[in-house]
Amino acid sequence: MGENGKVTVKIYGQEYTIAGGDSGDRVVTVARHVDKVMTELAKALPSMSVSSLAVLAAVNVTDDLYESRKHAAELEDVIADLRKDADHYIQLWEDAKSSFKQYKEDAQNSVEQLRELQRIFNLKNVELNKAADEIDDLKKQIDKLKEELDFEKELNSETEKDSDELKELRVKYDEAQKESDKLRERIKELEAERDSESQDASEIQDKYKELENSFFDIQMENLHLKNELDSLKKAGK
Repeated sequence: MGENGKVTVKIYGQEYTIAGGDSGDRVVTVARHVDKVMTELAKALPSMSVSSLAVLAAVNVTDDLYESRKHAAELEDVIADLRKDADHYIQLWEDAKSSFKQYKEDAQNSVEQLRELQRIFNLKNVELNKAADEIDDLKKQIDKLKEELDFEKELNSETEKDSDELKELRVKYDEAQKESDKLRERIKELEAERDSESQDASEIQDKYKELENSFFDIQMENLHLKNELDSLKKAGK
């Protein structure tokens, strides 16, 4: 580059001094391109004058410029569309991650509910077994009281002094019978509760399996979306 930012270039055998400013290298590149265009035109049109070659070269260069601008605009539109698609897939990705998180929380809740139902179910079984043992004890007491009552009935014909004891035995027998009936009702209630808890546990297990299947589907969808998003990002670079 010469003084005051001027550049001397040669175009089609003629030297020109051009003020290049800070872009002297670009002026040299442009001049070489114009020289190349004029040289190629001269080979194709050897009888054409230098001025005509210059005008024709200017037209060709300008046409190339407009084509480049048009192509650049088309590329900008493509990039804009790719960015829209990328934003869309990013949103789908975020939605999928949010859905996966919700499914995961639901699955955890289902597992906790299942564990709680299992704990209650076990407690009901313990309580039911305990009630059954009490029933057995009461049956033994009732059988014993029956024997005593039958014995007292035999003695009743021989003596009246034991009538109070007989009444007491009858009262005990009646109370034991009532307690036995209450325990039987309680056992029925416990069995009904146990069956209900078992049904709830079965439903939660089915729901948990369904959630596991949904997790797998979402993971595959997330992987597919991520691959498409990566492809769009690469295409937009």
